[in-house]
Amino acid sequence: MPLSSSVSASILTNTAIAASKGFGWFVTGSPTLFAETIHSLADVANQILLKIGEIRGRGGPDAEHPFGRGQEKFFWALVSAVSVFFIGCGVNVYHGVHALLNPEAVEPFTPLVLGLLLFAMLLESFTLVVAVREIGGWRSVVANRHRTTVLAVVLEDAVALLGILLTLLVAGVSFIHGPHPAFDATVAIAVGVLLGIMALFLATLNRRLLIDTADADLDRAATQFFAQAGIKVDVTSVVIDDDRCIVFARATAPVDSHALGEGLKAHVRAHASKTVDQVYWQFPAAPATGSVAPGGQP
Repeated sequence: MPLSSSVSASILTNTAIAASKGFGWFVTGSPTLFAETIHSLADVANQILLKIGEIRGRGGPDAEHPFGRGQEKFFWALVSAVSVFFIGCGVNVYHGVHALLNPEAVEPFTPLVLGLLLFAMLLESFTLVVAVREIGGWRSVVANRHRTTVLAVVLEDAVALLGILLTLLVAGVSFIHGPHPAFDATVAIAVGVLLGIMALFLATLNRRLLIDTADADLDRAATQFFAQAGIKVDVTSVVIDDDRCIVFARATAPVDSHALGEGLKAHVRAHASKTVDQVYWQFPAAPATGSVAPGGQP
């Protein structure tokens, strides 16, 4: 699978966004803008980790990794999620609580800062659209949940957009009622909690994929294929990459395993948009010579 364009785009756009938010925080001292600056810096670091996983995961099969290194993506996505939790969530919640307990004067949001926030919102919207298109649209997010690299970009950009909208809310309150440090700090905490929820979700997903998870959609497609062929086969798949699996088929009687295996690969590719690398068959053990059949004579 080619490298993700959404990850590369997000690294560039979030670098620009972090710089614009950082300038806004320097001008106003707003805890929410500080939280958003940390948020964007964490996004840059996380997407670099996702890119490392993509590059390292492209390694083909070798003696040590007979199914390739595709699961590297899940490992680095897990590292990325953990860093979001401890840096994005932890730092933001700490800073927000500190600002809430020890309020300091906050400068009003200037038109320049508002312009920078709108600029950041446009960039985040662009990268979100790129990521959603790459994963196949919103309706395909669940079906393509194993593409954790792109899914992470989708979720990070969606949360980032929500964070910018909350920051604009703080700016609106500032314009109407003047700077409100307590409300500002509360929104900063809310941004941190959102990041924590997203991080836990991504960490849980990638943890599951790292411990030999079956692909339920592929299993259903494979079961359907064998049922249509009139053959009783128990199927279990194991995810080894974004859209690649291996299949273990346990037949109740000898079959033409090669022809069925090739047919299964084509069926799954057409009906589940998955790639089956290998099909491993298990057949009933042949009775040993001279053994006694159940209920029979030697």
